[in-house]
Amino acid sequence: MDYKMDYETFRQEMKKLVEEGLRGKGEYSLSWNTVHKNNVTKKGLMISEEGSLVSLSVYFDQPYQEYLGGRPLSDISREIIEMNVERCCPDVSALPLKDYGKMKEKLRVRLVGREQNEAYLEEGPYKLHPMGAEILYAELGNSSEGAMRMHVTHQNLQEWDVPVQEAFEAALENSQREEGVQFQSMTAVTASILGAESPEEETFDKKDIYVLTNQSRDHGAAVLLYPGVLEDVHKKMEGDYYILPSSLHEVLILSKEVGFTPAELRKMVVEVNREQVDPEERLGNDVYEFQGKTGTLQKCKVAEKEKTR
Repeated sequence: MDYKMDYETFRQEMKKLVEEGLRGKGEYSLSWNTVHKNNVTKKGLMISEEGSLVSLSVYFDQPYQEYLGGRPLSDISREIIEMNVERCCPDVSALPLKDYGKMKEKLRVRLVGREQNEAYLEEGPYKLHPMGAEILYAELGNSSEGAMRMHVTHQNLQEWDVPVQEAFEAALENSQREEGVQFQSMTAVTASILGAESPEEETFDKKDIYVLTNQSRDHGAAVLLYPGVLEDVHKKMEGDYYILPSSLHEVLILSKEVGFTPAELRKMVVEVNREQVDPEERLGNDVYEFQGKTGTLQKCKVAEKEKTR
């Protein structure tokens, strides 16, 4: 049986190989960097080129699995260099990262989980929400590699010299303007995914599950932060309803008249999170309810013995 390195040894060996492969390609510095994301903390290899504002972070979870599967280290290190260093990196030198007057319009709000996110939330300002925490992000534009985004940190606000509340208000206004609310039945959403035509005006059915998100379905759970959205959904649902945290990108709406108990719904959420949702995409395991009479959103009470961990 062939000897296989453990994960830590593999990471250190890959760092050496990447350093060797970069010789002659420019002046690069490599270091380990801890990055906090929603629900997870990753330790990546940060690759910085002298004189560049861009630092690339490479994570080794997938490469390590490829190594265990028999892929040579030289192939993995070569691909890391080609995919992460020699690719066309976005030019951020012209971005006004320290100019709030120009960054203000780029701000957006996001809704993330709270229970496993202490380190992530400590990096920047946040506001508590019944379903998690509201944070600030900046949309920096697009490149061939996808959208460029930045988690707004305490340091950013200090450089901008702007009050936290002002930044949140601007971000919320921008999000509402740029990303409107989308409310559709699961039936209509499924039909759209399969390429079938949906009726122009959907017939409401209390027995159906509804999907609440934004127009791009990207971090769409943030629409719960928009003023009046919960009340509008209450009118459409013709009564009180449950909210299931499907992911950061959408939540599911279910009429309380359907008959499921909070414990049954929570079990469903836990199972779906465990089997189908990446940890970085999870919003939470609890189920929430909106009561029209009080206009409040709150977590449903579920006895400890009924919870599925």
